[in-house]
Amino acid sequence: METGYIISLIILGVSLIILVGAGFYAMKKMKPTLENIKDTQKTVDGHVKHFTHEGEVIQDRVESIMARVDYIKSVAEMKMQRMDEFTAYASNFSESLNTLKEHSGEYSKGIAQNAYTEIKTDGPRLAKTFKLAVQKTVEKQKRRYQTH
Repeated sequence: METGYIISLIILGVSLIILVGAGFYAMKKMKPTLENIKDTQKTVDGHVKHFTHEGEVIQDRVESIMARVDYIKSVAEMKMQRMDEFTAYASNFSESLNTLKEHSGEYSKGIAQNAYTEIKTDGPRLAKTFKLAVQKTVEKQKRRYQTH
């Protein structure tokens, strides 16, 4: 074998040994960094999980508040409708009172006239019926106490 070939094999062997040694040295130096990366990754995963859970809780609260807001909004709309109905009813009532106030003289005159007519026509008939009923009752009472 030639000397150049042997020297190249020796250089190649020494290079391989140096390369393997450098690899072990680099692994020894990189091992704490890799462990720190794993720990950091675990910490980051824990924080992501924690904040994701907090985000879900806050989202649930927001949805609950929005549901309450929608309910209060619907109740307010219903109350506003009722208030409008009440206002319309009060307006109609006020108009009716004004109409009654304007025509109260006519109404009372008509009621008085009807009452006078009823007393004039129905009064004697009712008096006659009442008189007959009293007479019959008196006769019944007389008969009852005479037979005993």
